Parts: sequence; structure tokens; C-alpha cells
Amino acid sequence: MQAGFDIQKIYDHFQSESKSPWIWLFIGDSITHGAAHTHGFRSFPEIFAERVRWELHLHKDLIINSGISGRTCHELLYDDYEHLILRHHAEVVFVLIGCNDVVRYNDSELFRKYLTELIKRLRSEGSIPIMQTCTPLVRVEGNENYVLRHEKMATYNKVIHEIAEAESVILVDHWKHWQEIAPDENALKNLLGEAIHPGGA
Repeated sequence: MQAGFDIQKIYDHFQSESKSPWIWLFIGDSITHGAAHTHGFRSFPEIFAERVRWELHLHKDLIINSGISGRTCHELLYDDYEHLILRHHAEVVFVLIGCNDVVRYNDSELFRKYLTELIKRLRSEGSIPIMQTCTPLVRVEGNENYVLRHEKMATYNKVIHEIAEAESVILVDHWKHWQEIAPDENALKNLLGEAIHPGGA
């Protein structure tokens, strides 16, 4: 399976400081961007950069965060691809998208189409894609978009799972992990900086 080869390739890179430096690219929306709701603490791409460039001594590796608040999969694929993705020629591309697709299109099959095409395109250009599920959300009554996200996010995460399996792509399942470490709403709120955005914790 391709995902297994990809994991081994990443592992081999981590084991040697002498190999050619890699570029790791994070693409997505405000969650990837780390916009506002980490309240000055590091976003997860910044935490990853600390791990790779300092703790693993891969000082010449570059970690690029091209996440933009409000982005959808359609925009990444058709509007922003060359500027935000292609020009970096990244060895690895982390993809976290879907939270805005829920409210912009409210069509999980259309999301499946766009995300599958995005993953295939990344692979065709030599990058290792790593897909991610979105984290659990808090329901905000009176906010139509937040209610819709709360109702639909599990469906969109299921689509992400299915694409990862169909295309043999590494999957980071934030959704499952957060449900294990934050099984109730109070615990979840401690991890969020805002109803749908991970916080500094």
C-alpha cells in the first residue's frame, strides 16, 4: 500500500541528518493558519516545526504554513493551487480542509470530488499527501453556520476517511483522538480557543 511506503520514506528521512532537506507544507483554512484563536500560542504547524527542525535536528528542513482563513477545498484546488501549493515543491503536504466546505456548499459528495482530485494532483506532482480530519466542534445555538458544522462535520470526516483509504493516503485522525481525550463538552472547550478552532492547549 502506498501509505505504508510513504510512512517508511518519512521515517527514513527522520533518521538521518545528512539527507537532502525537505519542505513540509501545511494547507487549509483558519485551523491550519492558526488565526486568532490560539491567542498567541503556537499553532500545530509551528509545534511540528519545533519537533522537526530542533528536536530532530533537521535544521535545513522548511515548514511552510499556507493556510488561509475561510478557505474551501474548491479554492485550494482551482484558485490557489499554483501560488499556495505548487511553487513550494514540497516533499510532504498536510491537508486539513472541510470546515468551510460544510457551510459554503453543504454537499459532502461534491467535497469528496474536490478532495479526491486535490490528493491525486499532489501525488502526481511527487508530494506525499497527509490527510487530516477536523476536530470535534461545540454547537453554538443561534449561529446557523456553527450549528450546520456541528451537524455535518462527522459526515465530512467520514468522507476524509474514505478517501484516505481509497487513495492509500496517511491519515491523522484528530476527530477520533479528540473524542478520546475530550469525551465531554467541558473537556472539549478546554482544547478549543473558540467553538470550531483549536486553541493553544
